[in-house]
Amino acid sequence: MKIAVFTDVHGNLKALKAVLRQIREKSPDLKVFLGDIFQRGNEEIECLELLKDSNVICLKGNCELYAAYGVDVDPDVEHLRDYYDGIRKKLTDEHMQFIRQMPLFYEYEYHGHKYHFSHFLFKDINAAYPFLQLADLKNGVFDKVCKTEDVTKYDLVAIGHSHQNFVNGNVVSVSASGLEGASYLLIEDSGDAVSFEHISIDA
Repeated sequence: MKIAVFTDVHGNLKALKAVLRQIREKSPDLKVFLGDIFQRGNEEIECLELLKDSNVICLKGNCELYAAYGVDVDPDVEHLRDYYDGIRKKLTDEHMQFIRQMPLFYEYEYHGHKYHFSHFLFKDINAAYPFLQLADLKNGVFDKVCKTEDVTKYDLVAIGHSHQNFVNGNVVSVSASGLEGASYLLIEDSGDAVSFEHISIDA
Protein backbone atom coordinates (compact mmCIF):
# COMPACT_ATOMS: atom_id res chain seq x y z
CA MET A 1 0.00 0.00 0.00
CA LYS A 2 1.36 3.41 -1.03
CA ILE A 3 0.35 6.86 0.24
CA ALA A 4 1.60 10.02 -1.47
CA VAL A 5 1.55 13.20 0.60
CA PHE A 6 2.19 16.75 -0.59
CA THR A 7 1.55 20.19 0.82
CA ASP A 8 1.88 23.98 0.59
CA VAL A 9 1.31 24.60 -3.13
CA HIS A 10 0.95 28.36 -2.53
CA GLY A 11 -0.52 29.32 -5.89
CA ASN A 12 2.19 27.64 -8.00
CA LEU A 13 0.22 25.86 -10.72
CA LYS A 14 3.30 24.60 -12.57
CA ALA A 15 4.62 22.96 -9.41
CA LEU A 16 1.21 21.46 -8.60
CA LYS A 17 0.98 19.89 -12.04
CA ALA A 18 4.52 18.55 -11.65
CA VAL A 19 3.89 16.93 -8.27
CA LEU A 20 0.59 15.40 -9.41
CA ARG A 21 2.33 14.01 -12.50
CA GLN A 22 5.20 12.52 -10.50
CA ILE A 23 2.86 11.09 -7.89
CA ARG A 24 0.73 9.51 -10.61
CA GLU A 25 3.82 7.65 -11.88
CA LYS A 26 4.15 5.97 -8.45
CA SER A 27 0.54 4.67 -8.60
CA PRO A 28 -0.31 5.36 -4.95
CA ASP A 29 -3.44 3.95 -3.35
CA LEU A 30 -4.05 7.23 -1.54
CA LYS A 31 -3.14 10.86 -2.27
CA VAL A 32 -3.29 13.45 0.50
CA PHE A 33 -2.79 17.22 0.24
CA LEU A 34 -2.00 18.82 3.61
CA GLY A 35 -3.23 22.32 2.80
CA ASP A 36 -2.17 25.84 1.75
CA ILE A 37 -3.40 26.44 -1.79
CA PHE A 38 -3.14 30.22 -1.45
CA GLN A 39 -0.55 32.97 -0.91
CA ARG A 40 2.73 33.76 -2.76
CA GLY A 41 1.91 32.55 -6.30
CA ASN A 42 -0.69 34.11 -8.58
CA GLU A 43 -2.59 31.04 -9.82
CA GLU A 44 -4.42 30.15 -6.64
CA ILE A 45 -7.83 29.72 -8.24
CA GLU A 46 -6.41 27.44 -10.94
CA CYS A 47 -4.67 25.38 -8.24
CA LEU A 48 -7.92 25.12 -6.31
CA GLU A 49 -9.80 23.95 -9.40
CA LEU A 50 -7.15 21.33 -10.22
CA LEU A 51 -7.06 19.94 -6.70
CA LYS A 52 -10.84 19.87 -6.52
CA ASP A 53 -10.94 17.62 -9.59
CA SER A 54 -7.87 15.43 -8.90
CA ASN A 55 -9.17 12.66 -6.61
CA VAL A 56 -6.97 13.96 -3.79
CA ILE A 57 -7.92 14.15 -0.12
CA CYS A 58 -7.58 17.90 0.52
CA LEU A 59 -7.08 19.15 4.07
CA LYS A 60 -7.39 22.67 5.42
CA GLY A 61 -4.23 24.64 6.08
CA ASN A 62 -3.95 28.06 7.66
CA CYS A 63 -4.32 29.66 4.20
CA GLU A 64 -7.68 27.96 3.71
CA LEU A 65 -8.79 29.23 7.12
CA TYR A 66 -7.93 32.78 6.05
CA ALA A 67 -9.65 32.36 2.69
CA ALA A 68 -12.80 30.88 4.21
CA TYR A 69 -13.16 32.95 7.37
CA GLY A 70 -10.85 35.97 7.01
CA VAL A 71 -7.56 36.80 8.70
CA ASP A 72 -9.21 37.64 12.03
CA VAL A 73 -8.85 33.96 12.98
CA ASP A 74 -5.09 34.59 13.43
CA PRO A 75 -3.92 37.89 14.98
CA ASP A 76 -0.41 37.36 13.57
CA VAL A 77 -1.43 37.85 9.93
CA GLU A 78 -3.07 41.28 9.86
CA HIS A 79 -0.53 42.22 7.15
CA LEU A 80 -2.24 39.72 4.82
CA ARG A 81 -5.71 41.25 5.14
CA ASP A 82 -5.71 42.99 1.74
CA TYR A 83 -4.46 39.86 -0.02
CA TYR A 84 -7.13 37.59 1.48
CA ASP A 85 -9.87 40.17 1.02
CA GLY A 86 -8.93 40.05 -2.67
CA ILE A 87 -8.92 36.26 -2.75
CA ARG A 88 -12.31 36.07 -1.07
CA LYS A 89 -13.75 38.30 -3.81
CA LYS A 90 -12.43 35.90 -6.48
CA LEU A 91 -13.87 32.77 -4.91
CA THR A 92 -17.23 31.53 -6.18
CA ASP A 93 -19.83 30.05 -3.84
CA GLU A 94 -18.75 26.60 -5.05
CA HIS A 95 -15.11 27.37 -4.24
CA MET A 96 -16.04 28.63 -0.79
CA GLN A 97 -18.16 25.58 -0.06
CA PHE A 98 -15.30 23.28 -1.08
CA ILE A 99 -12.80 25.13 1.12
CA ARG A 100 -15.07 25.22 4.16
CA GLN A 101 -15.81 21.51 3.82
CA MET A 102 -12.12 20.57 3.71
CA PRO A 103 -11.40 18.68 6.94
CA LEU A 104 -8.62 19.70 9.33
CA PHE A 105 -7.22 16.17 9.46
CA TYR A 106 -7.54 12.73 7.95
CA GLU A 107 -6.89 9.37 9.60
CA TYR A 108 -6.22 6.07 7.90
CA GLU A 109 -5.50 2.56 9.15
CA TYR A 110 -3.92 -0.31 7.25
CA HIS A 111 -3.05 -3.71 8.76
CA GLY A 112 -3.09 -2.19 12.23
CA HIS A 113 -0.85 0.75 11.29
CA LYS A 114 -2.44 4.09 12.11
CA TYR A 115 -1.77 7.26 10.10
CA HIS A 116 -2.70 10.85 10.83
CA PHE A 117 -2.48 13.67 8.29
CA SER A 118 -2.89 17.38 9.02
CA HIS A 119 -1.39 20.70 7.98
CA PHE A 120 0.47 21.03 11.30
CA LEU A 121 0.17 19.74 14.83
CA PHE A 122 -2.74 21.13 16.80
CA LYS A 123 -2.82 23.45 19.78
CA ASP A 124 -6.62 23.33 20.09
CA ILE A 125 -8.53 21.66 17.27
CA ASN A 126 -11.73 23.46 18.29
CA ALA A 127 -10.20 26.95 18.17
CA ALA A 128 -10.71 29.36 15.27
CA TYR A 129 -6.97 28.95 14.60
CA PRO A 130 -6.25 25.37 15.72
CA PHE A 131 -2.57 24.93 14.83
CA LEU A 132 0.60 25.44 16.80
CA GLN A 133 2.64 28.47 15.78
CA LEU A 134 5.80 28.06 13.69
CA ALA A 135 7.72 29.60 16.60
CA ASP A 136 6.83 26.48 18.59
CA LEU A 137 9.35 24.55 16.47
CA LYS A 138 12.12 26.46 18.26
CA ASN A 139 10.76 27.09 21.75
CA GLY A 140 10.25 23.45 22.75
CA VAL A 141 6.45 23.39 22.51
CA PHE A 142 6.44 21.38 19.27
CA ASP A 143 8.79 18.77 20.77
CA LYS A 144 6.52 18.40 23.81
CA VAL A 145 3.41 17.95 21.66
CA CYS A 146 5.22 15.28 19.61
CA LYS A 147 5.55 13.24 22.81
CA THR A 148 1.89 13.45 23.81
CA GLU A 149 -0.40 10.44 23.52
CA ASP A 150 -2.50 12.31 20.96
CA VAL A 151 0.50 12.07 18.61
CA THR A 152 2.35 8.93 19.68
CA LYS A 153 -0.72 6.71 19.28
CA TYR A 154 -0.14 6.84 15.51
CA ASP A 155 2.52 4.96 13.59
CA LEU A 156 3.12 8.01 11.40
CA VAL A 157 1.92 11.62 11.54
CA ALA A 158 2.48 13.62 8.34
CA ILE A 159 2.47 17.44 8.47
CA GLY A 160 3.37 20.44 6.33
CA HIS A 161 3.33 24.19 7.10
CA SER A 162 7.01 24.65 8.02
CA HIS A 163 8.22 24.22 4.41
CA GLN A 164 10.90 21.85 5.74
CA ASN A 165 11.62 18.14 5.56
CA PHE A 166 12.31 16.74 9.02
CA VAL A 167 11.46 13.84 11.30
CA ASN A 168 10.65 14.13 15.01
CA GLY A 169 9.79 10.74 16.46
CA ASN A 170 6.81 9.49 14.45
CA VAL A 171 6.11 12.98 13.05
CA VAL A 172 7.27 13.49 9.46
CA SER A 173 7.25 16.99 7.98
CA VAL A 174 7.12 17.61 4.22
CA SER A 175 8.57 20.65 2.44
CA ALA A 176 6.38 22.93 0.32
CA SER A 177 5.48 21.59 -3.12
CA GLY A 178 5.17 25.12 -4.51
CA LEU A 179 8.45 26.61 -3.29
CA GLU A 180 12.20 26.08 -3.67
CA GLY A 181 13.37 22.71 -2.34
CA ALA A 182 10.03 21.12 -3.18
CA SER A 183 9.35 17.49 -2.34
CA TYR A 184 6.57 15.07 -1.58
CA LEU A 185 6.37 12.16 0.84
CA LEU A 186 5.89 8.58 -0.29
CA ILE A 187 4.80 6.17 2.43
CA GLU A 188 4.88 2.42 1.81
CA ASP A 189 3.18 -0.06 4.10
CA SER A 190 3.90 -3.73 3.43
CA GLY A 191 1.50 -4.81 6.14
CA ASP A 192 4.45 -5.80 8.30
CA ALA A 193 6.44 -2.55 8.24
CA VAL A 194 6.09 1.14 7.43
CA SER A 195 8.72 3.03 5.42
CA PHE A 196 8.82 6.49 3.88
CA GLU A 197 11.01 8.75 1.78
CA HIS A 198 11.06 12.39 0.77
CA ILE A 199 11.19 12.62 -3.03
CA SER A 200 12.35 15.83 -4.73
CA ILE A 201 9.94 17.39 -7.20
CA ASP A 202 11.35 18.23 -10.62
CA ALA A 203 9.16 21.11 -11.76
